[in-house]
Formats: sequence, C-alpha cells, structure tokens
Amino acid sequence: MVHNYFIKCQVCGAITRIRLQVGYLKEHPINVACRRCGTSINGMVFIEQETPSLKYIFENADEETKPEKADYVVECSGEFPTLKPSIDNFDKNDIDNTFVLSPFMRFSGRCRYKEFTETISKLNRLQNHWAQYKRIIDLYERGDRKYLLNEIWKILPQDQFRCRNDFEISRAVHMIEVIYFIGTLRSDIISDLSLSNSVLKLPAAQMNSLIDFLNSHAGYSLSELQAAVYKAYDEFMSIYPYLIPAIFLQYCDEESVDFETEGTTTSSFDTIKQFSLDAYETLGNLLVVPIALNNIKYRNDYNKCAVVETQSKTLEDYIGFRKKGRRYQYCVDSELYTKELKVIINSDLRNAIGHNDSKYDGITQEIIYYPAPGDRAKHGKSYLLEFENEAVHLFQAITVISEYLYRLREFEMIKDGHVPLPPSAYPSLFKKVGRNEPCPCESGLKFKRCHGR
Repeated sequence: MVHNYFIKCQVCGAITRIRLQVGYLKEHPINVACRRCGTSINGMVFIEQETPSLKYIFENADEETKPEKADYVVECSGEFPTLKPSIDNFDKNDIDNTFVLSPFMRFSGRCRYKEFTETISKLNRLQNHWAQYKRIIDLYERGDRKYLLNEIWKILPQDQFRCRNDFEISRAVHMIEVIYFIGTLRSDIISDLSLSNSVLKLPAAQMNSLIDFLNSHAGYSLSELQAAVYKAYDEFMSIYPYLIPAIFLQYCDEESVDFETEGTTTSSFDTIKQFSLDAYETLGNLLVVPIALNNIKYRNDYNKCAVVETQSKTLEDYIGFRKKGRRYQYCVDSELYTKELKVIINSDLRNAIGHNDSKYDGITQEIIYYPAPGDRAKHGKSYLLEFENEAVHLFQAITVISEYLYRLREFEMIKDGHVPLPPSAYPSLFKKVGRNEPCPCESGLKFKRCHGR
C-alpha cells in the first residue's frame, strides 16, 4: 500500500509529497532533503497494523493539510531502496502518480522477500529484549556467575543449558549470538558448521601458541577482542533501523539496484558515518584472528602471514601497523578464514573520512571524497546506499570473527585445565524436534540443516 502525506519545509516553504510504501514495520525513520533549499528533513512514521493508521513526526517541516499541489515528490520506504528525489521519476503535477510502481512492486519479483522479512523480524525481537541480553553479556564479561546463571535461565531452558562448568556457560552466552546475530545476518556460517568446526581441527600446539601471543599483547587478548565484538553489537542495535534498506540488498538479485538512481530514505551520511567508522576500526583489530588462523592452516605457523605486495610479514609486524588500511590488505580472498568474511571496503573513502575530507549532497545522496590530503584535483564519488552496504558487510564480518573467537576460547579453556563434559553428559538440546521441522533456534532452517548437524 502507498500512502501520501504532504509536508511544508520550514525554511523555504516548498511543499513535498511523501509517497510512502507502507510495509509490515510498526515504525521506521524517514530522512529526506528538501529539493528546493537542501534542508534535511528527518522524522519517524508510526504504523498501526491492527486498526490501519499512520502518524508522522518531522523536524524542519510541518504537515500541509490542504495542498493545492506538491512542488516535489519523494518516494519513501522503511524496507526498500527508493528512487532518489534528485531524479525526475515523478511528474510533480500528477498528484496520483498512478503509473509509478511502488518499491514493493519493483522489487518483489527480484528478491527473496520472505527471507528478508524473517531477518528484520528477528532483529526487531532482539531490539525488544536487548537490555536483557546485554545484562547477560555484561555479567559474563565481569565473571559474575552468581547473577549470570539466573539471567541465562530467564531466556534459555535450564534443562538444556545447565551451565555446570565454564564450557557450558560459554556455550549458553554464545547461543544468543548464534540465534540473533550470526544466525540472522550470516546464516550460512551456522547452517554449515564446517567452517566453524575446522578451527577446532587446527594443530593444538599452534593454536595454544597463538592464544599466548594474543593474550600477551595489550588490546588483543581473547577477552579484549570479545569485548570489542560485544561493543559493536550494542552500537548496531541502536543503528540497524536506519540500515534496513541496505540489509535488503543482500536479498536482491545481484546488481539489481542502481546506486546512481536508487537510494535510501531512512538515513543520511551523518547518521551512519560514525557506526561505519567504528565498525571499520573494530574489524581492523579483529582481523588478527582470521589472519592468524590462515597462517596456521596454510603455513603451519601462526606468526607467518601471507605474502602481500611481495613482502613477507609476521603477525607481530601485522599488529604493529598503525594504518588500518594496511591490515585490510591481508584480508585476502585466496585463504579460507578471511575469504569467508566477505568484506567490502573502499579504502580511499575511508582515508578521506578519517581526514574529514568528504562532503555529502542530501538530494543526490552522493558522497564526494578526496583520498589524498591537500590534493583537491583528485576526488572520488560514492553513494549513501553503497556506503551503507559496505558498513553492513563490515559488521557481518565482525559476527563471523566472533564465531572464530568462540572456538579459540574453547582451546583456551582446555589449555587452562578446564575439562569439557563428554557429549553423553549434555542433554539432547532439541531431542523432540523432527529432522524436517524448523530448528528451535529460529534460524529459519530445517533442524537437520541447522543444530541437527
């Protein structure tokens, strides 16, 4: 359903018709720019599904209750990429615009919409319970077992997660990540556990040496790296409603979105920039884990990195790189543990943002950047939705590395003398679930292809 709503810019008085694609979301942000004066107009729309109604709240614009005509038309959606207001896709004098397909109609035939809505529904449920889950993470990091177990059992059934030793407690806390982050945003990592399990098959002596190496370097201990992951989770939960159209891109046919003519109306460059920068910095530190695992798998030496630009470096050299861009050069697609991160990165744009040498046009949604400080002759161009897609991939890579970290912590617990219970000592987690029934972890997969493995 498409709903029309008219607003009047408080700066220049231009009347804009918001042509909203109404979806299943109960609320979502709206961020557009006035096409006459460029003023940023942002707000929220609240959608009542049971008794259909909508409520809009805008900054820098007022509702226009009796419009004779609209000066401009802006297509909006909380789920889909939208036609940019800078493109003359609409006839501003045609108030009905009956010949313009809605975003849903344009994308419904070239996307996996059901999978997408399941992903967003999981994130919405997680947001509703995030304060409770965050308590568990905080208690786990502090080692406060007295209160931790009670909090875990408020969420997970005690007969299935007994938490009798460090292994079981770690498993219970990690299950929250599996269900809501890894299983939601990178379900392939959970549906096929061969990647995760392969970490356990790496030589124990090398893995133990790697753990000692990481724990001996400030900022790189397993506990500090995991804390960085948890911090990224917290930041993502506050920003993901603005990123939903970018998340949608992963459920589209490849190259089905034209970044020049299609953009987003849930965010702006300023909204997303800090999250993207933080994800870039966090991943730049976390990359030490998959790179070290590659070193063990391919060179049987955690300290020997792949040759990049004809240079051979050690892991010690690697963590000494001050520029994150050099670290990302070792995120190669030819080796398993970095290949599976599926990182997308525009290093020139990152450098420009780091030097505050970029500018954004809210109407065209273009990001103009100057990668070389002081050299204004050379510049690059990207688009907001393209930038957000990159940020989503950075965050997804963080969730994958958390799965690697979980396996490393298992090695560490054994190394520290903790004894894992034999498989027979664990309760059958989902013993009453049929092989072809949905997995109770809510991954959306059949049990036999998820935890049934």
